[in-house]
Amino acid sequence: MKIGKWLVAGLVLLPLAELIAFLIVSALFGVSGAAVLLIAGSGAGVLILYQRGPRWLQDVRDLLSGRFAAQGSERTVPAIPALAAVLLAIPGFLTDLAALLVLVPSVRTRLDALLGTGGPPGAPDPAFTRRRHPSAGPVVDLAPDEWEVLPEPKRRRRARRDPKT
Repeated sequence: MKIGKWLVAGLVLLPLAELIAFLIVSALFGVSGAAVLLIAGSGAGVLILYQRGPRWLQDVRDLLSGRFAAQGSERTVPAIPALAAVLLAIPGFLTDLAALLVLVPSVRTRLDALLGTGGPPGAPDPAFTRRRHPSAGPVVDLAPDEWEVLPEPKRRRRARRDPKT
């Protein structure tokens, strides 16, 4: 079966599964308790997306446009935390459970490998993939006797034009 058919089947069955999960949780905690839990989970996801979403979107735009930050930068591709926040924002207990599972380190490592957001083996951080600025060019490593510090060039002032002419 092709992936498109699996996606369609999943999107059709997800509301039914969420309804069954809501009925089970409401049997355990009551309807009002289940509603509060549902609203709290979605509210947490929306709050996370509201606070961090614009930066994540800028990171994705930079990634898609080919602009990468310097190797020492703190900016990383936030695929897994963003996925968890989106799953939390979608109302439902199954999506909230999936968001919590995504944040488990072993599941996160496998998702990083699947999505290609993980670093090379032995990297200090799963989101080791750093971005480089396109104008940075290739890195050239020189010995101390092969380079020297040059003084800053003086700025040239532009001649102002008379606005009356």
